[in-house]
Amino acid sequence: MEEKEIVKAKNFYTLMCWAGFLIILLPVGIANFVFGYMLGDSPCTLCWAQRESMIFIGVIAFFIVRYGIKGKYIAWLLIMAAFGLYQSFAHYGNHAHRDLDQGFSLQVFGVHTYFWAEVVFWAVVVLLGVMFYLAPRFGAFEQEMGEQKVRRLGGFAMGAFVISAVVIASNVFQAFVATGVPPFSGQSDPVRFSLNPKYIIWSSEGTTKIYKDFSFLGKRDVKAPDYAFAPNEKKLGITFDNESANSPFAHIDKVLHIQSMQELPITQPLNSLAYINGEFVGSSKFEVMFMDSAYRITDSFEIDPFFSATIDPIIGVIPYLNGKYILMGSNKTYLRFGKNDKADEALQFADFVRGGDRFEGQGEGLGRGRIDTVRSKFHHTGSITTDSRYFYMATLPNNLDKKSFVISKYALSDRILSGEFTPKAQLKDNRNLGELYVTALAMHNGNIFALSKNYNVIVEINPVSEEVVRVLGFPSEISNARALMVDSGMVSILSYHNGKNIIYRLQ
Repeated sequence: MEEKEIVKAKNFYTLMCWAGFLIILLPVGIANFVFGYMLGDSPCTLCWAQRESMIFIGVIAFFIVRYGIKGKYIAWLLIMAAFGLYQSFAHYGNHAHRDLDQGFSLQVFGVHTYFWAEVVFWAVVVLLGVMFYLAPRFGAFEQEMGEQKVRRLGGFAMGAFVISAVVIASNVFQAFVATGVPPFSGQSDPVRFSLNPKYIIWSSEGTTKIYKDFSFLGKRDVKAPDYAFAPNEKKLGITFDNESANSPFAHIDKVLHIQSMQELPITQPLNSLAYINGEFVGSSKFEVMFMDSAYRITDSFEIDPFFSATIDPIIGVIPYLNGKYILMGSNKTYLRFGKNDKADEALQFADFVRGGDRFEGQGEGLGRGRIDTVRSKFHHTGSITTDSRYFYMATLPNNLDKKSFVISKYALSDRILSGEFTPKAQLKDNRNLGELYVTALAMHNGNIFALSKNYNVIVEINPVSEEVVRVLGFPSEISNARALMVDSGMVSILSYHNGKNIIYRLQ
């Protein structure tokens, strides 16, 4: 039995030698000699990181073959496999959303090389698991080595070591030519590989950027929006200004005047308010309230924000098909729901913390979903409106981007993106629409009315010509504007201020 275990130990080392040799010879060697020298492929920073991780895994495997199996070698194999998986996932994640055949670098069997790195690292994990499952008792490894401190190598192992050393040296040479020495760290979007100094680019842009604004979340390190129930201007780096004269627009077409004001009998900080099907519908965080003409709550519900598609705080409710509704979260995740006094509370338990016996989110034409965007992928939304055929949403500026302003258009029938645009507008010098903080949208006479709590302006936008046709200012005493309703000759603005929800009616 002991002899059999020693044979299994020798076979284990042979497999480990093959594993280390093949990971250096095939993915690393082919990438270097065939893709690099022959086809001119030049690795980007992440490509080099993945290739280096493969080399480290191969070298550690050779250490095991030469010095025997040790806990620290196994640990480093797992660490480098995990590091490589992170690198390949981060790389693939940058391109996974692209359309058919779009991507970066060369393709192998129709798949780009950065995806094959993911395959290689997962193969390492799986192969390690299989090898250790078939491995002998650990005492057999000690018996196999005997009194020697290093294992004797056969011809195959020595040949694998020499060939691997050549491959590694060639990669070092290519890395030096294409990337340079520190502080140069390679290019994020490299040109093809060349030995001609005229075309060689050494760049430190990646290193500088990492140390300047490092974040584990990268582009997704976006702080939460400013809500009625949770002000957040400090983390967003925004100071709200209630003077319309200070807005980015070259001129204000008209300044509205307050005709009346009314305090609502609602204690929750309302984040939205709309008039739908003869009643007012408001929202506060994860709660939706239906109100009569005197703004008294007649019914309400609270959603479970974490079920299935997570819904960030609700920023608006719009009418949907066949008498249903859509509530939208700031993360562009929605719930299609309806009223039903005979709702199956057990079935609706998934969507509702409260109100599942009177409202339904599960059933035909109902349910949750996510909205896809292109230009506004890294922005929250704070508003939604509909013209019964399409619905529209507007981006909010954040701590990473205070210049972009995008209106997204979706078909109400299938919630698929139909278009995105930044309205044309006459602005002051060196100003931009990203300075607005649009907390509400409303449709009137075919145009979109966008309410900005920053600078106290209402911007009328033609969605067909994609331009601002009129800018209305409203008094500075209306602070923290949250909702907008427009009808003939009158504008109603909801403000949450000093713990009170107040409706202002303006001429």
